[in-house]
Amino acid sequence: MDVIALRKTSGTLSGDVRMNGFPQERTSFLRSSGYVEQFDVQQAELTVRETVVFSARLRLSRNNPVTGTDAGRMKFVDYVLDAMELTNISHLQVGSYEEGGLSFEQRKRLAIAVELAASPSVIFLDEPTSGLDARGALVIMRAMKRIADTGRTVVSTIHQPSSAVFEMFDDLLLLQRGGEVVFFGELGKESCELVEYFESNGADPIQYGENPAAWMLRAYTREANDFDWKEAFEQSRQFATLKESLAALKESPDDSKKIVYEHIFASSNQTQHTLMMRRIFRIMMRSPSYNLARLMIAIFYSLLIGTVFVRSKSTNKVFRQYQVDGVLSTIFLALIIIGVVSISMSVPVMKQIRDVFYKHRASGMLSHNSVTLAVTLGELPYIITVSAIFSAVYYSLVGLFGTADKWLYFFLFFGLNVATYTYFGQAFICLVKDIPTAGALVGALIGYNVFFSGLVVRPQYFSGPFQLGYWTAPGRFAFEGIVTTQFKDLDYAVAAEPESPFFFHLGCNATAIDAPPCTGTMESYVDFFFGGRFREDYLPLDLAVLFFCLFLARLLLYVALWKFNYVNT
Repeated sequence: MDVIALRKTSGTLSGDVRMNGFPQERTSFLRSSGYVEQFDVQQAELTVRETVVFSARLRLSRNNPVTGTDAGRMKFVDYVLDAMELTNISHLQVGSYEEGGLSFEQRKRLAIAVELAASPSVIFLDEPTSGLDARGALVIMRAMKRIADTGRTVVSTIHQPSSAVFEMFDDLLLLQRGGEVVFFGELGKESCELVEYFESNGADPIQYGENPAAWMLRAYTREANDFDWKEAFEQSRQFATLKESLAALKESPDDSKKIVYEHIFASSNQTQHTLMMRRIFRIMMRSPSYNLARLMIAIFYSLLIGTVFVRSKSTNKVFRQYQVDGVLSTIFLALIIIGVVSISMSVPVMKQIRDVFYKHRASGMLSHNSVTLAVTLGELPYIITVSAIFSAVYYSLVGLFGTADKWLYFFLFFGLNVATYTYFGQAFICLVKDIPTAGALVGALIGYNVFFSGLVVRPQYFSGPFQLGYWTAPGRFAFEGIVTTQFKDLDYAVAAEPESPFFFHLGCNATAIDAPPCTGTMESYVDFFFGGRFREDYLPLDLAVLFFCLFLARLLLYVALWKFNYVNT
């Protein structure tokens, strides 16, 4: 089925596919056909109607006088929903099997409706009744019969159909193992043509009330060991008629029936971008487990980390070295913890979007450009909100850096850090097949940032090949940007611990126990802590590298969506 529908993405294929006698190239064939997988995927956050409308707006031709306007397309959507008996549940979200939503049978009908929304000339269905009860199977096949009666070709694989379902088919192609044809031709009224063919080749007569489909399989398998059904078919009247029909189509096809499209997609790039961005924003708004959760986590950790070192703004305050170390550690932890939350939560969300996109691309509906742009812009409001909330709460609790320009720098670098983690998470799941493999890449990035950001191992201790990690870890540039902007000109006093490295760095001497402590400024202590490697003049470099990381993450996502396809076909 997936071979003749031009959906096969693996293996070696030979031969050609013809429609109305003309060889089909992929673009035109995909635009004129629909394909319903056995286990289809749809976006859980969208409603039934929104899902079908999205397909119709992208796939219906603008040159058709009936569907050339949006009002015309909406009327066609109503017709499709009614044909598939989905009108009464059109307002329901698709949902998921884990969290609830449409039933399996309703999902089947929705999958067919999505393809019918393109008004295809031919629609392929891979076992549409699989997993359904008798009523569900009958509902779907009855709808398909109505579609076939409108002049469209419906091609379906089916296993063990009931007599009522089998009676709806006009023609049958029966294959034996190895792809050899056992029978192809019209079934006839009440399968009389099929019964006559098998009985004429020695099959036991069909009994009154017996299911022709079950009788056919039983007759074929019983005689298969001592009767060559392939050879029998090649000597049959049906085969001769078939050869004549194919030869006539191939030698003198009707030019008026040739299907050719100038463009790969039915809709313009601008339309694709607009509709995909609306779709992603709608998905984000209806994903509380994703967006509300990360907002709550940001508030929780900003309170937790910020209250560890609640400080007054008094300039007379004297800090101890370990207290400044603690402030640096809270900044580092904030970057890592919120970064880990962002990247780990973005992976499963992006995987669902990716899997649905594979289906859209296979249908000739949508390009990877629109998806890349939409998921990038769709995340921005939440990245900004999470960063602003965390920065505001943490900043007010720590109470050290009380100026507007410093808060803006903190928010800027914190937001760039969140965006870097989020966008790399999206890229990772599109570069590899599954979530566990993407999790390995996520863990590698987190570990890389933890080790090389400059707190666990200070910058002055990196040497040799470790310098490469220090100069390439995205987390280091976010950490450096916050530290250099927040501690600049900060003249809080820091008391040096007696005989500590900072004590000797200040040129202090051992004195009496009751002597006043030897102190330096907080800015000088931070400069000493990082060995002079975190510098204010690196600020443009910090920003440049972080923006480059965002660009790299988007480039990886773009290439992954363009080149890779992790669908088992």
